[in-house]
Amino acid sequence: MKNPTISNIETKTEEDRILGNIEGDPGGPTVVLLTGLHGNESAGVEAAQNIFDMLVGIRPRIRGQLIILRANLPALKHNVRYVDEDMNRLWVPAIIDQVRHTPEAHIDSNERREMKRLLPILDEIQERSEGPVVLADVHTFSASGNMFSITNSDPRQRNLLSNLYVPMVFGIEKSLQGTVLGYYQKQGFISFGLEGGQHTNELTEYNITASLLLLLHAVGSIEKQYVEKIAEFEQHLKAHTQNLPVETELVYQHIIQPGDGFAMRPGYSNFQPIKKGEWLANDNDGKIIAQTDGYILMPLYQKQGNDGFFIIKENEG
Repeated sequence: MKNPTISNIETKTEEDRILGNIEGDPGGPTVVLLTGLHGNESAGVEAAQNIFDMLVGIRPRIRGQLIILRANLPALKHNVRYVDEDMNRLWVPAIIDQVRHTPEAHIDSNERREMKRLLPILDEIQERSEGPVVLADVHTFSASGNMFSITNSDPRQRNLLSNLYVPMVFGIEKSLQGTVLGYYQKQGFISFGLEGGQHTNELTEYNITASLLLLLHAVGSIEKQYVEKIAEFEQHLKAHTQNLPVETELVYQHIIQPGDGFAMRPGYSNFQPIKKGEWLANDNDGKIIAQTDGYILMPLYQKQGNDGFFIIKENEG
Protein backbone atom coordinates (compact mmCIF):
# COMPACT_ATOMS: atom_id res chain seq x y z
CA MET A 1 0.00 0.00 0.00
CA LYS A 2 1.32 3.41 -0.93
CA ASN A 3 1.06 5.99 1.82
CA PRO A 4 0.69 9.71 1.18
CA THR A 5 3.81 11.71 1.98
CA ILE A 6 2.17 14.54 3.84
CA SER A 7 5.41 16.13 5.02
CA ASN A 8 6.28 17.42 1.56
CA ILE A 9 3.13 19.57 1.59
CA GLU A 10 3.79 21.21 4.92
CA THR A 11 5.32 24.67 5.06
CA LYS A 12 6.44 26.71 8.02
CA THR A 13 3.20 28.67 7.91
CA GLU A 14 1.21 25.43 7.83
CA GLU A 15 3.09 23.54 10.52
CA ASP A 16 0.00 23.35 12.75
CA ARG A 17 -2.25 21.98 9.99
CA ILE A 18 -1.10 18.38 10.50
CA LEU A 19 -1.46 17.39 14.15
CA GLY A 20 -0.17 13.90 13.54
CA ASN A 21 0.87 11.48 10.82
CA ILE A 22 1.55 7.87 11.80
CA GLU A 23 2.65 5.54 9.02
CA GLY A 24 2.22 1.95 10.11
CA ASP A 25 2.48 -1.49 8.57
CA PRO A 26 1.11 -1.95 5.03
CA GLY A 27 -2.23 -3.54 4.35
CA GLY A 28 -4.43 -1.33 6.48
CA PRO A 29 -6.66 1.64 5.74
CA THR A 30 -5.79 5.31 5.66
CA VAL A 31 -7.78 6.98 8.45
CA VAL A 32 -8.17 10.76 8.35
CA LEU A 33 -9.37 12.59 11.46
CA LEU A 34 -10.50 16.02 10.29
CA THR A 35 -10.96 18.47 13.15
CA GLY A 36 -11.59 22.17 13.56
CA LEU A 37 -13.71 22.91 10.49
CA HIS A 38 -15.56 25.07 13.01
CA GLY A 39 -13.17 26.99 15.21
CA ASN A 40 -15.28 26.91 18.38
CA GLU A 41 -15.16 23.09 18.47
CA SER A 42 -11.79 22.54 20.08
CA ALA A 43 -12.82 19.40 22.03
CA GLY A 44 -12.55 17.44 18.80
CA VAL A 45 -9.02 18.72 18.25
CA GLU A 46 -8.03 17.71 21.77
CA ALA A 47 -9.59 14.26 21.38
CA ALA A 48 -7.72 13.65 18.13
CA GLN A 49 -4.52 14.74 19.85
CA ASN A 50 -5.27 12.16 22.57
CA ILE A 51 -5.51 9.45 19.89
CA PHE A 52 -2.19 10.48 18.39
CA ASP A 53 -0.49 10.47 21.82
CA MET A 54 -1.81 6.96 22.48
CA LEU A 55 -0.66 5.49 19.19
CA VAL A 56 2.54 7.26 18.15
CA GLY A 57 5.53 4.99 18.62
CA ILE A 58 3.54 1.95 19.77
CA ARG A 59 4.74 -1.59 19.07
CA PRO A 60 3.39 -3.41 17.22
CA ARG A 61 2.71 -0.55 14.86
CA ILE A 62 -0.73 0.38 13.61
CA ARG A 63 -1.83 -1.07 10.28
CA GLY A 64 -2.15 1.48 7.52
CA GLN A 65 -1.89 5.17 8.23
CA LEU A 66 -3.44 7.70 10.61
CA ILE A 67 -3.48 11.37 9.62
CA ILE A 68 -4.89 14.07 11.91
CA LEU A 69 -5.71 17.46 10.43
CA ARG A 70 -6.88 20.83 11.69
CA ALA A 71 -8.94 22.64 9.09
CA ASN A 72 -9.70 26.25 10.03
CA LEU A 73 -6.65 27.53 11.89
CA PRO A 74 -7.66 31.22 12.20
CA ALA A 75 -11.14 30.34 13.49
CA LEU A 76 -9.60 27.92 16.02
CA LYS A 77 -7.20 30.63 17.13
CA HIS A 78 -10.09 33.02 17.80
CA ASN A 79 -12.53 30.35 19.09
CA VAL A 80 -15.25 31.25 16.59
CA ARG A 81 -17.29 28.99 14.33
CA TYR A 82 -15.91 30.81 11.29
CA VAL A 83 -14.30 34.10 10.37
CA ASP A 84 -15.98 34.93 7.04
CA GLU A 85 -18.22 31.99 6.08
CA ASP A 86 -19.00 28.47 7.23
CA MET A 87 -16.13 26.27 6.02
CA ASN A 88 -18.37 23.20 6.15
CA ARG A 89 -20.76 24.58 3.53
CA LEU A 90 -18.17 25.25 0.80
CA TRP A 91 -17.45 21.73 -0.47
CA VAL A 92 -19.36 21.87 -3.74
CA PRO A 93 -17.62 21.32 -7.11
CA ALA A 94 -18.12 24.89 -8.36
CA ILE A 95 -16.54 26.47 -5.28
CA ILE A 96 -13.76 23.88 -5.07
CA ASP A 97 -12.88 24.43 -8.72
CA GLN A 98 -12.85 28.20 -8.23
CA VAL A 99 -10.63 27.90 -5.15
CA ARG A 100 -8.19 25.58 -6.94
CA HIS A 101 -7.76 27.98 -9.87
CA THR A 102 -7.61 31.26 -7.94
CA PRO A 103 -4.26 32.45 -6.54
CA GLU A 104 -4.40 32.58 -2.76
CA ALA A 105 -3.61 36.28 -2.74
CA HIS A 106 -6.82 36.88 -4.72
CA ILE A 107 -9.09 34.93 -2.35
CA ASP A 108 -10.88 37.26 0.06
CA SER A 109 -12.56 34.65 2.27
CA ASN A 110 -10.52 33.25 5.15
CA GLU A 111 -12.31 29.89 4.89
CA ARG A 112 -11.65 29.58 1.16
CA ARG A 113 -7.97 30.26 1.76
CA GLU A 114 -7.99 27.52 4.38
CA MET A 115 -9.70 25.21 1.90
CA LYS A 116 -7.02 25.96 -0.69
CA ARG A 117 -4.33 24.94 1.81
CA LEU A 118 -6.19 21.81 2.91
CA LEU A 119 -7.12 20.50 -0.54
CA PRO A 120 -3.57 19.43 -1.61
CA ILE A 121 -3.29 17.27 1.51
CA LEU A 122 -6.61 15.53 0.90
CA ASP A 123 -5.85 15.24 -2.82
CA GLU A 124 -2.61 13.42 -2.12
CA ILE A 125 -4.30 11.08 0.32
CA GLN A 126 -6.85 10.23 -2.34
CA GLU A 127 -4.26 9.74 -5.08
CA ARG A 128 -1.74 7.63 -3.16
CA SER A 129 -3.87 5.42 -0.94
CA GLU A 130 -4.43 2.03 -2.52
CA GLY A 131 -6.51 0.74 0.38
CA PRO A 132 -9.75 2.21 1.77
CA VAL A 133 -9.79 5.77 3.06
CA VAL A 134 -11.91 6.55 6.12
CA LEU A 135 -12.59 10.21 6.90
CA ALA A 136 -14.09 11.13 10.28
CA ASP A 137 -15.25 14.76 10.30
CA VAL A 138 -15.23 15.61 14.02
CA HIS A 139 -17.61 18.20 15.48
CA THR A 140 -19.35 19.37 18.65
CA PHE A 141 -22.58 21.35 19.10
CA SER A 142 -24.01 24.26 21.08
CA ALA A 143 -26.93 22.57 22.89
CA SER A 144 -26.69 20.02 25.67
CA GLY A 145 -27.46 16.38 24.99
CA ASN A 146 -26.06 13.18 23.59
CA MET A 147 -23.56 12.52 20.84
CA PHE A 148 -24.45 11.08 17.44
CA SER A 149 -23.06 10.43 13.97
CA ILE A 150 -24.20 11.81 10.61
CA THR A 151 -23.97 9.33 7.76
CA ASN A 152 -25.87 7.80 4.88
CA SER A 153 -27.60 4.44 4.96
CA ASP A 154 -25.01 2.65 2.83
CA PRO A 155 -24.42 -0.77 4.46
CA ARG A 156 -20.66 -0.15 4.46
CA GLN A 157 -21.12 2.97 6.58
CA ARG A 158 -23.80 1.46 8.83
CA ASN A 159 -21.77 -1.65 9.57
CA LEU A 160 -18.71 0.38 10.48
CA LEU A 161 -20.53 2.90 12.68
CA SER A 162 -22.43 0.18 14.52
CA ASN A 163 -19.11 -0.64 16.21
CA LEU A 164 -18.95 2.84 17.76
CA TYR A 165 -22.17 2.56 19.83
CA VAL A 166 -23.10 6.06 18.69
CA PRO A 167 -26.62 6.81 17.36
CA MET A 168 -26.73 7.18 13.57
CA VAL A 169 -28.72 9.95 11.89
CA PHE A 170 -29.52 9.52 8.20
CA GLY A 171 -30.61 12.28 5.85
CA ILE A 172 -28.78 15.29 7.28
CA GLU A 173 -25.91 14.64 4.88
CA LYS A 174 -28.38 15.24 2.03
CA SER A 175 -30.03 18.32 3.51
CA LEU A 176 -26.81 20.16 4.34
CA GLN A 177 -25.21 21.33 1.13
CA GLY A 178 -21.45 21.71 0.79
CA THR A 179 -20.26 19.51 3.66
CA VAL A 180 -16.90 17.78 3.71
CA LEU A 181 -18.47 14.41 4.49
CA GLY A 182 -20.90 14.67 1.57
CA TYR A 183 -18.19 15.67 -0.90
CA TYR A 184 -15.75 12.94 0.09
CA GLN A 185 -18.44 10.27 0.17
CA LYS A 186 -18.85 11.04 -3.53
CA GLN A 187 -15.07 10.72 -3.94
CA GLY A 188 -15.23 7.15 -2.63
CA PHE A 189 -14.15 7.73 0.97
CA ILE A 190 -15.94 6.10 3.87
CA SER A 191 -16.90 9.47 5.30
CA PHE A 192 -19.10 10.44 8.24
CA GLY A 193 -19.62 13.23 10.74
CA LEU A 194 -19.08 12.60 14.44
CA GLU A 195 -20.91 15.03 16.74
CA GLY A 196 -19.28 14.36 20.08
CA GLY A 197 -21.20 16.52 22.54
CA GLN A 198 -21.70 20.08 23.73
CA HIS A 199 -18.77 22.39 22.94
CA THR A 200 -17.51 22.91 26.49
CA ASN A 201 -18.92 19.88 28.33
CA GLU A 202 -16.08 18.08 30.11
CA LEU A 203 -17.36 14.71 28.87
CA THR A 204 -17.25 15.65 25.18
CA GLU A 205 -13.51 15.18 24.68
CA TYR A 206 -13.69 11.76 26.35
CA ASN A 207 -16.67 10.74 24.20
CA ILE A 208 -14.84 11.64 21.00
CA THR A 209 -11.61 9.98 22.10
CA ALA A 210 -13.53 6.79 22.89
CA SER A 211 -15.38 6.83 19.56
CA LEU A 212 -12.25 7.44 17.50
CA LEU A 213 -10.31 4.65 19.17
CA LEU A 214 -13.21 2.26 18.56
CA LEU A 215 -13.24 3.43 14.94
CA LEU A 216 -9.56 2.56 14.55
CA HIS A 217 -10.19 -0.85 16.06
CA ALA A 218 -13.23 -1.44 13.83
CA VAL A 219 -11.32 -0.71 10.61
CA GLY A 220 -8.41 -2.93 11.65
CA SER A 221 -5.82 -0.23 12.35
CA ILE A 222 -5.23 -1.36 15.94
CA GLU A 223 -5.68 -4.73 17.60
CA LYS A 224 -4.81 -6.40 20.89
CA GLN A 225 -2.46 -3.75 22.24
CA TYR A 226 -5.47 -1.62 23.19
CA VAL A 227 -8.01 -4.30 24.13
CA GLU A 228 -8.30 -3.11 27.75
CA LYS A 229 -8.80 0.52 26.77
CA ILE A 230 -11.20 -0.45 24.02
CA ALA A 231 -13.28 -2.45 26.50
CA GLU A 232 -13.42 0.59 28.80
CA PHE A 233 -14.52 2.84 25.96
CA GLU A 234 -17.13 0.32 24.74
CA GLN A 235 -18.62 0.12 28.22
CA HIS A 236 -18.75 3.91 28.52
CA LEU A 237 -20.36 4.50 25.13
CA LYS A 238 -22.91 1.72 25.57
CA ALA A 239 -23.98 3.23 28.90
CA HIS A 240 -23.94 6.77 27.51
CA THR A 241 -26.25 5.95 24.58
CA GLN A 242 -28.25 2.96 25.84
CA ASN A 243 -31.58 4.81 25.94
CA LEU A 244 -31.23 6.41 22.52
CA PRO A 245 -32.51 5.15 19.15
CA VAL A 246 -29.80 3.35 17.18
CA GLU A 247 -30.86 4.70 13.78
CA THR A 248 -32.94 7.78 12.97
CA GLU A 249 -34.04 9.68 9.86
CA LEU A 250 -34.26 13.43 9.32
CA VAL A 251 -37.87 14.56 8.82
CA TYR A 252 -37.62 18.36 9.23
CA GLN A 253 -34.91 21.02 9.10
CA HIS A 254 -35.50 24.63 10.15
CA ILE A 255 -33.28 26.91 8.06
CA ILE A 256 -32.51 30.38 9.40
CA GLN A 257 -32.69 33.29 6.97
CA PRO A 258 -30.43 36.33 7.52
CA GLY A 259 -32.08 38.90 9.74
CA ASP A 260 -35.09 36.78 10.71
CA GLY A 261 -34.38 37.09 14.46
CA PHE A 262 -34.38 33.35 15.18
CA ALA A 263 -34.11 32.32 18.86
CA MET A 264 -34.63 28.85 20.30
CA ARG A 265 -36.71 28.61 23.45
CA PRO A 266 -34.44 27.62 26.34
CA GLY A 267 -33.91 24.12 27.65
CA TYR A 268 -33.92 21.92 24.57
CA SER A 269 -31.28 19.21 24.16
CA ASN A 270 -30.38 16.55 21.61
CA PHE A 271 -32.81 13.62 21.36
CA GLN A 272 -35.39 15.36 23.54
CA PRO A 273 -38.85 14.08 22.48
CA ILE A 274 -41.15 16.74 21.04
CA LYS A 275 -44.78 16.78 19.92
CA LYS A 276 -46.41 18.20 16.81
CA GLY A 277 -47.57 21.73 17.57
CA GLU A 278 -45.00 22.29 20.33
CA TRP A 279 -43.62 25.84 20.57
CA LEU A 280 -39.90 25.46 19.87
CA ALA A 281 -38.54 28.88 18.91
CA ASN A 282 -39.36 32.41 17.79
CA ASP A 283 -38.43 34.68 14.92
CA ASN A 284 -39.65 38.01 13.57
CA ASP A 285 -42.86 36.37 12.37
CA GLY A 286 -43.69 34.96 15.81
CA LYS A 287 -43.80 31.42 17.16
CA ILE A 288 -42.09 28.50 15.40
CA ILE A 289 -44.09 25.33 15.95
CA ALA A 290 -42.98 21.71 15.58
CA GLN A 291 -44.27 20.31 12.30
CA THR A 292 -44.31 16.73 13.55
CA ASP A 293 -43.62 14.46 16.50
CA GLY A 294 -40.06 13.23 16.89
CA TYR A 295 -36.79 14.07 18.57
CA ILE A 296 -35.19 17.49 18.36
CA LEU A 297 -31.55 17.58 17.24
CA MET A 298 -28.95 20.35 17.37
CA PRO A 299 -31.14 23.23 18.57
CA LEU A 300 -29.08 26.35 17.93
CA TYR A 301 -27.82 28.14 21.03
CA GLN A 302 -24.98 30.14 19.47
CA LYS A 303 -24.84 33.26 17.32
CA GLN A 304 -23.32 31.72 14.20
CA GLY A 305 -25.05 29.05 12.15
CA ASN A 306 -27.84 28.75 9.57
CA ASP A 307 -29.71 25.73 10.93
CA GLY A 308 -32.09 26.43 13.80
CA PHE A 309 -32.90 22.82 14.62
CA PHE A 310 -33.62 19.42 13.11
CA ILE A 311 -36.40 16.95 13.86
CA ILE A 312 -35.63 13.25 13.51
CA LYS A 313 -37.64 10.06 13.89
CA GLU A 314 -36.56 6.54 14.76
CA ASN A 315 -35.81 4.47 11.68
CA GLU A 316 -38.37 1.67 11.54
CA GLY A 317 -36.82 0.06 8.47
